[in-house]
Amino acid sequence: MFHGQFLLIREAIDVVLRHLEALPPSDVTEQLRARLQDFAQDAEMWSASSPTPREMDVLMKRVLALHVEVTQLERSAALAEGAAAFA
Repeated sequence: MFHGQFLLIREAIDVVLRHLEALPPSDVTEQLRARLQDFAQDAEMWSASSPTPREMDVLMKRVLALHVEVTQLERSAALAEGAAAFA
């Protein structure tokens, strides 16, 4: 069970990273990238000591919250591009 959840968290981190890399560089994207790297390090430390189910849940919720933030940035960037096209 741990292995499956670990892979799910790693995949979620990779998805968010790909979305972040598609955004234009900014202070906000750099801060989000740093947080994401912290999450990845937390998950990697689990190979040395198995996390509790609560620790895995907490990390996954943090990754999902970060995904929401990145999605909001993507939407804002798309709206700004659309507005610039009409200007």
